[in-house]
Amino acid sequence: MSDLLPDPADLPRARQLPGALCAAALLQSAQPLRQRLRLFEVGCGSHALWLSGHLPGARYLDTSWFEQPPLWNKVPDADLLATLLAHGIAHDSCVLLYGRNPLAAARVAQLPLYAGVRDVRLLDGGLPAWCAAALALDSGPVPPYPAQTAFGAPFPAQPGYLIGLPDARALLQ
Repeated sequence: MSDLLPDPADLPRARQLPGALCAAALLQSAQPLRQRLRLFEVGCGSHALWLSGHLPGARYLDTSWFEQPPLWNKVPDADLLATLLAHGIAHDSCVLLYGRNPLAAARVAQLPLYAGVRDVRLLDGGLPAWCAAALALDSGPVPPYPAQTAFGAPFPAQPGYLIGLPDARALLQ
């Protein structure tokens, strides 16, 4: 059965889902992309776990900074913009996200795309894949990325990427 599956590198937009070895090479590269790269572990209340071991250079993002109860929908646009800018993310950043649970990273990944970040990537398999590839982890705090003062593009640039409950109900009608 696995012979029928395509090589992930052959899939459309494969660079948005790099494997552990590809991500490690990206983190070591000296190419101009490296200057725009923003690497984050995404979790929910797991800052202490991040401190105990994370990808080298990774900063921490909590899902609660992007979603709000009771339904865990996107925070208001002004709050989303403030969070992105505070973490050094602008429209031309390359944002590489991973998580101990890849679902947390996937939930957050849609929001920079909605905002207008042109290059958002998810580490295929998250932290478990990184560890399975026997790649090194760092521990302890990492200095934050310098905050951005402007997003550099209209915000949100892709509002059609998300719809609210009223719009979803209208579509069902």
